[in-house]
Amino acid sequence: MNAYYEGDDDRGFQPTKHTQGPWDPEFQHFGPPGALLAREIERCAAGTGGEGMSLGRITYDILGPLSLRGPLTVRARVERPGRRVLLVRGELVQDGRPVVSAAAWALRPAPDDVRAVGTRDHPSHALPGSGATAVPPDTWVCGFLDSVEWRFVRGGYGEPGPAVVWLRPRVPLVEGEPMSPLQRTVLSIDSANGISAELDIGTWGFVPPELTVHLLRPPTGEWVCLDAATAVGPGLPGLTTATLYDAQGPIARSHQTLLIHRR
Repeated sequence: MNAYYEGDDDRGFQPTKHTQGPWDPEFQHFGPPGALLAREIERCAAGTGGEGMSLGRITYDILGPLSLRGPLTVRARVERPGRRVLLVRGELVQDGRPVVSAAAWALRPAPDDVRAVGTRDHPSHALPGSGATAVPPDTWVCGFLDSVEWRFVRGGYGEPGPAVVWLRPRVPLVEGEPMSPLQRTVLSIDSANGISAELDIGTWGFVPPELTVHLLRPPTGEWVCLDAATAVGPGLPGLTTATLYDAQGPIARSHQTLLIHRR
């Protein structure tokens, strides 16, 4: 099992142990399925008039838990075609029902003579050496966290508060296929609410029913830096915000609404 998923578009994609999330050993972390749906969305956009366009935003609605036991079917279609912008909608289906829906806008890139502003703001922390590799505490152990190399600059799993971490997946998304920059971005950025958790995962649930990612450009290199913070309070929904960087500057920003509940 050297990938997050085995299979193909005809047979469906069977999740492996690397997709396992921290909330329940029978369900997936959303990073891999979010990346799998992003894969289908970028393929759909490129094949239906979106050649040369860049995905600017993806919004996911997580309609139910994603089991480790059954394959996922992936679908995408262009809802709003256009030469300069187009809207793609996609979904993941498991056991005959939709479990994730997504909407993504693709846009023509800006002209070459546009002045660059805010695109070269480098992350405030360099990639730590290999000795900084993190080991999550027992309450956070799962297949997905084990599949990723983590080097924390600030904070960590099990430490409440904002966090900054460099990370890279150890396995590809789909067996026998390299992971695209977009897929790596989505897979990485869904960990924002986990690294910046303000509550104890043993006592509290803080589960995101949605994820919105605004994309600036594809990452370069294997490592990306995730800078995240979470806000919670009595009588309020939680909110996690994050910025993802590579060595050259920001590549994406995200927001996640959180359901806060006692476990």
